[in-house]
Amino acid sequence: MKKNELVWRELVDAAVMREQRRWDNVDDLACRAGVASTTASYALRRLIEIGAIQQHHAGFSVVNPEKVLTLFCAARSIMTDTHAALTLDSEDLRHLLDSFPSHGVILGGAAASVRLLGGANTVSDYSEHVLYLRDSQATAAMDDMLSRMEVTRHTGYGRDRGNVTLLRADPRAARTWPDHTPFAQTYADLFATPGWQASEFRLALNEKFLGKRDWDQE
Repeated sequence: MKKNELVWRELVDAAVMREQRRWDNVDDLACRAGVASTTASYALRRLIEIGAIQQHHAGFSVVNPEKVLTLFCAARSIMTDTHAALTLDSEDLRHLLDSFPSHGVILGGAAASVRLLGGANTVSDYSEHVLYLRDSQATAAMDDMLSRMEVTRHTGYGRDRGNVTLLRADPRAARTWPDHTPFAQTYADLFATPGWQASEFRLALNEKFLGKRDWDQE
């Protein structure tokens, strides 16, 4: 992911999931996002321009998280972080997840949405899976397991996506994410995923976390 996306992701999750909209300074944001302060400052410029954040003294407040999320979604490219795009039937996928060390795989996409929406899937059946590999050790272990399975690999572009996308987690995510992606990453990945099922989960997340009107208020 690009570093400005890491900043936007942190702003959204802080505002939506932790109810933290006010930041005392840019350095705190940079530390939380895992980027340099100059990078964080640059990422804020567009947000200031569109009124998504409001400056005060040395710090600032996020006054419209949805605008920040919109920029994140527009910039998000799953292919940038894709390690492999595969076709796996449900049995092979279940075997893969059951056999793989649980701490090495982070659920994304629809599966992460189910967790964020309460743990029971009341939205839609889905066949496309997004899985993040936490670190290089997990990536090597996954490659080793896949080498012993009959899998079809794809380019990941257009219709040649397969039904399982393996992505590399960025260093900040690898350290802080639990067993599923947080709200902002889940939403942006669904936005970048074709298909009506992805849209259904995204709309359900929107209704739960962004359903109220937010008139650019602190």
